[in-house]
Amino acid sequence: MVTFKYFLFFLKVLLGKLSAMGRFFGRVLWRLSKLLLFLSMVWLLVAVVTISPWPPNKFTTPNPMVCGRISGVVYELPRKYVIYWPEYEGESSWEPGFVNNKKGCGANLVSLYMAMSWPEMQPVPYGEATSFSFGGLTVAVEPWVHGATGLKKRLKSYLRATPITAVEQATYEPSIGMTYVEGVSRVFPEDKQDFFWLEKNGRMQYIVYCVRAYDEYNSYCDLKFVLSGGDALVSVRFLRGKLGEWRSVVNRVEGFLKRSVKQGEGK
Repeated sequence: MVTFKYFLFFLKVLLGKLSAMGRFFGRVLWRLSKLLLFLSMVWLLVAVVTISPWPPNKFTTPNPMVCGRISGVVYELPRKYVIYWPEYEGESSWEPGFVNNKKGCGANLVSLYMAMSWPEMQPVPYGEATSFSFGGLTVAVEPWVHGATGLKKRLKSYLRATPITAVEQATYEPSIGMTYVEGVSRVFPEDKQDFFWLEKNGRMQYIVYCVRAYDEYNSYCDLKFVLSGGDALVSVRFLRGKLGEWRSVVNRVEGFLKRSVKQGEGK
């Protein structure tokens, strides 16, 4: 009986010690948590003070017009034609400083992507312009310093994965009005691609490559040509079914770009 009594006394003392230790460590952890919270608030305050704020125009209403220089020529057109954003010289669109690039008619454009209906050449909603079955035109314009010679080199690059014997057997396709060869993709050599080009007096004028899709309706073609003056490369994407209209596409796109030149400014 005495032994059991001492055992209960020992157990009571032990539990008291454990409880005291628990309260002690609890107070320590509580103080540490308050210290960490204080340090976090100090760090946040320092970050807010030292990190530069967003540019003042970050949340302003965008200008309804897009303006910029491409190879010295100033283009200005309604923003609703631009499906992504105009990319100006400076930081790329994947870098944080992109928003600080110089903008406007006095800034140099690296690329300008547009979309328009065909044949009306009117702006289209973003969702329609980016769909696989888009029936209009996607137009990209970028500076070009290589002239017609560079366009010829571009064609050679496209045909790099196509056997030389196939290129040598290229034939004239009267329904299109261009030289044609069945080639393969540079990236996926197992995929067939169709290449067309028009060359006059040793000068490469137009290049077209068409990607074959499992669904023939969604197969598309890319048409490339250099604007008169040789200082801007134009790329136009459209569904394969419009390939026979490529001359009309060139004429309408050239007309659209000429009308977009801002008069009184430029080189």
